[in-house]
Amino acid sequence: MIIEYTSLSQPLFNVGTFYNRRRELHGKYGGQWQGGISMPAKYPLIFLFTGETGTRYGYNDKFNLDGTFWYTGEGQKGDMEMVRGNRAIREHKQDGKEIHLFETVGKGDVRYVGRATYLDHHFEDRRDRDDRLRKAIVFELLIETELVESLTFRVDEDKSKYHTSRSFKTKSLQELRELALTQVLPTATKKEQRVNVYIRSEAIREYVLRRAEGICEGCDTKAPFINKKGKPYLEPHHLRRLSDGGPDHPEWVIALCPNCHRRVHFGKDGEEYNAQLILKLGQIETHDFD
Repeated sequence: MIIEYTSLSQPLFNVGTFYNRRRELHGKYGGQWQGGISMPAKYPLIFLFTGETGTRYGYNDKFNLDGTFWYTGEGQKGDMEMVRGNRAIREHKQDGKEIHLFETVGKGDVRYVGRATYLDHHFEDRRDRDDRLRKAIVFELLIETELVESLTFRVDEDKSKYHTSRSFKTKSLQELRELALTQVLPTATKKEQRVNVYIRSEAIREYVLRRAEGICEGCDTKAPFINKKGKPYLEPHHLRRLSDGGPDHPEWVIALCPNCHRRVHFGKDGEEYNAQLILKLGQIETHDFD
C-alpha cells in the first residue's frame, strides 16, 4: 500500500504561536466567543478550544497512546447528541471545512496546536455540569502540526510489524525526522491515517532518543543507567503540555534524564526551566538540520 503525500495550502496559523481569542480569531473570522467549538459563519472553518478548566465538566481532552487526540464534544448537561458543533466536527470533510485546534493558556490567549482531521468517535461515561453521569461524545482526531512538502513512503498494511520498532532501527536520523513530519492527505482512508499517526509517534520517540546519543538534552550529563534493552535510559518530554502529551514534532520533544523531567513537572522553577529547554532544543535542531 502506497500513501501519497503532497504539499498543502499555506496554513492560516503558525504552530506554537499565541493568539488573542477574541481579537485575532473571532474579531477576524467570527464565530462564537465562548465554548469549546466555534463555527465562523462566513468562513469554512471550525475552531476547537481545549484547556484544563473543562475537566470539572467531564471535558478530559488528551493525546491517546496511538497518537490521536481525543476531544470531548459539546453539551454540558445530559447525554451529548450529534448536533450543531458535534455534527460539524464529524462532517467537516464533507462540508469542506477545516478544523483548527487551540489550547487555552489564560488571559484570553490561546496557543495554536495544529490542524485537525476527524477520524472517528466513541462514547464514554462522563459527569455533566450537575455531576450526573451521562454519555459523552469523544472525537478521535488526527493533529497535523506541520504542513510538509511532497513525500512518499511505504506503509505495510500489517501494522503489527511496527510494534517492535525494528523498522526504525536501521533508518538514519534524517529519515526518522522525515517520518515524524510526514502526513497523509485528508482524503486518505481512516486506516491509512491511523497507521500514519502510529508510525509518526514511534518515529519521533526513536528519533529523539537517537538524537540525544545517551546524553540528557537538559543538563548535558550521561543517562543515569542502562535499561534492560542495553540502551541509555532517557525520557522523551513534550515541551508543549497540552494535557501532558503535546503533539509529536522534532522541535517540541526533548530527551531528558529522570531528574530533569521531574524538575519540569514538579520543580518550583518548572515553567521557567521548560522555557529554557524550548530555546535549547531550538538550537539543537537548528544546528543538526539547517
